[in-house]
Amino acid sequence: MSTYKSSDAFNGAKLHQWFDNTLVYILLVLVAVITVFPFLWVFFTSFKGVNDPIFSVPPQLLPSSPTVDNYLRVFTQLPMLSFYFNSLVVTLTVVVVNTLFGALAAYPLAKMKFRGRDAIFYTLLATYVVPPVLTSIPSFVLAVNVFHFYDKLASVIFPYLSGVLTIFLLRQAFAAIPDDLINAARIDGANELQIWWSILLPTIRPSLATVAIITFVDQWNNFFWPSLMLHTRANMTLQVGLVALQGAFANDARGIAAGVVMTVVPMIIFFALLQKQFIAGLTGAVKG
Repeated sequence: MSTYKSSDAFNGAKLHQWFDNTLVYILLVLVAVITVFPFLWVFFTSFKGVNDPIFSVPPQLLPSSPTVDNYLRVFTQLPMLSFYFNSLVVTLTVVVVNTLFGALAAYPLAKMKFRGRDAIFYTLLATYVVPPVLTSIPSFVLAVNVFHFYDKLASVIFPYLSGVLTIFLLRQAFAAIPDDLINAARIDGANELQIWWSILLPTIRPSLATVAIITFVDQWNNFFWPSLMLHTRANMTLQVGLVALQGAFANDARGIAAGVVMTVVPMIIFFALLQKQFIAGLTGAVKG
C-alpha cells in the first residue's frame, strides 16, 4: 500500500515539475516573440517594394515582391561606407583600449593589498551613478578648447578609453581566482605584469568577452556625445549619420528601415560570435 502511495507521490511531483517547466517555456517564448517582432517587422519592411503596404489591415509582414532597392538607395544618397568605417574605428579602438585599461586597473583593486584600496574602488563605483549628461558641458569645453578635438574621431574615442563598469566586472573576475595560483607564479619568479598577462588574462577570458560585448554595443549605439562633437559628414559615425538618413528619407519608411537594419546587424553578429563567453563571463562576475 505504501509503495503505491510513494509511486503516486513521485508521479505527481513529476507532473507538477513538467507543468512548471512548460509554463516557464511558454512565458519565455512569448517574451522572445514580443522582443524579436519589432526587429522582424523592420527587417521585412526594408525589403518591401513600392507596391507592398507598410501599414495595412490585416498587417502584411512578408513582402510580396522582395527587393534590395531600399539598401541601394541608402548607399547611393548617403556615405554609408564612411559612416561604417568611422563607427568601426571608434568602436573597436574603445573596445580594445577600454578592456586593456580596465584589466590593468582591476588587477590591483582585486589582488594587491595597499592602503585605501577599497576606498578607491567604492569611489569609482560612486561616479557610475552620475549621469553623463551632467558632465557633458565641462567635457565639451575640454575637448574643444584644451585638446582641440572638435569634429574629429579622437573626440569620441578618448572619453571612453576607461570605464567604471569594465573595472567592476573585471575586478569581480580577478577576485574569483585563487590566491594560491598567483603566489605560485611569484615563487617561480614571475613579476606582477607577467602574472597579469600570462596567467590571469587567459583565466578570465569569458569576462573579457563580456566586457568587449557590453562596450561594443554601448559605443556602436552611442549618439549623444558624437552628435555634439561630429558635424562633418565625412567624420560622422553611423548613429549620427542615421539622423541625416531620417532627414533625407523623411517620407521613405522603407529606406529608414534599411538603414536601421544595417545598424543593428553588426551588433547581432558580434554578440553571436561571443555569446558563450558573454554568458559565462557575466555569470562568473555576478558570483564573484
